[in-house]
Amino acid sequence: MQDFLNKVGKKASRAADIAGNKASEVMEVTRLKSKLNDINQVKNAAKSDIGGYCFTMYKSGKIEDPNIIELCKKIESAIEAAEHIESEIEAAKAEYAARIDSGNPSLND
Repeated sequence: MQDFLNKVGKKASRAADIAGNKASEVMEVTRLKSKLNDINQVKNAAKSDIGGYCFTMYKSGKIEDPNIIELCKKIESAIEAAEHIESEIEAAKAEYAARIDSGNPSLND
């Protein structure tokens, strides 16, 4: 009986060691992932800053690199498209508000 209890005790002790090691591993991996996330945020902010700087330089005519010029033209196109959609949103809001004011809130007319 004593031998059985010793075996059970050893297995329980081993299982506790494994669980403790796994918990330590998870904590270390979590800590490192958090650190990696912080580094990636700095990297992404710097990339964004570079992009903003290049776009400013492009707008002032100081960029000659054709790849950067092409990318800046894509940005300009996206800005124009966003402005167009924003004006459509404002127009839709104004139309709906006018219909509400006239007592006919349905947009299906």
